[in-house]
Amino acid sequence: MNILDSRILLKRSTVAGTTPTVPASSSHTDGTWVSTDIYEGELFLNTVDSRLFTRQGSNIKEIGLQDSLIGATQYASITLTSAQILALNTTPITIVAAPGANKTIVVKSAMARLNYNTTTYTAADLQLISAAQPQYYLNDIIDGTFTFITAFTKQNSAVGNVTDLQFTANTALRAKTSANPTTGNSTIDILVEYQILDFNAIF
Repeated sequence: MNILDSRILLKRSTVAGTTPTVPASSSHTDGTWVSTDIYEGELFLNTVDSRLFTRQGSNIKEIGLQDSLIGATQYASITLTSAQILALNTTPITIVAAPGANKTIVVKSAMARLNYNTTTYTAADLQLISAAQPQYYLNDIIDGTFTFITAFTKQNSAVGNVTDLQFTANTALRAKTSANPTTGNSTIDILVEYQILDFNAIF
C-alpha cells in the first residue's frame, strides 16, 4: 500500500482571499470547470487565510464562521506622529486596509494612548471612520495631557441616531480628527479590535 497515495488532501489554495466557486456545469469532465469549482459535499481550504468552505446548492458557505457569522476578531495598531495628528482632518491615516468586495470592517472596540510631550493639542475629536460618518469617537484624547484612555463612544450613541452609523463595503478604516489641531507635539498609539463582515460568506 502506498502510504502517500492513501492520504486525503482537500482542494485548496495558497493565495490570500481565494474562495471556492460554483461551476457552470454539473460535470467536472466537460472542460468548463476551473480550479476553484467544487461539488456539494466537497471542502475547499484556503491555507493562507485559514478558512474552510463547502458548497450548498448554488451558494458557497464558510465552515466554522466565528462570532455570529462575522469573521474572527482581529487587532490592528498604529502610532500617529505629531505631524500626522496636526494634519489628520485633512489627511486621514489608514489603520486597516479595505477588506475587499462585499466586505466591511466592523469596529468592536478601540483604545488610544496619548504619549504627552510638552505641548497640548488644540481641541479636536479623534475619530475612526470607514465611511462618511465615524464608526467611533475616541473623545477628548487630542486635547488632553493624560497618558492613557480606554473610553470610546459609538457614533450612533454620540449623535443619538443609529441611521448615522454607516458601513461601506470595501472601505479602509482610517483615523481622522474633527478638525486639524493647530498646536501639539505628542504621539498617539491606537489599538483597534475589529471583525470583517463578509456578505459573500454569510449569504
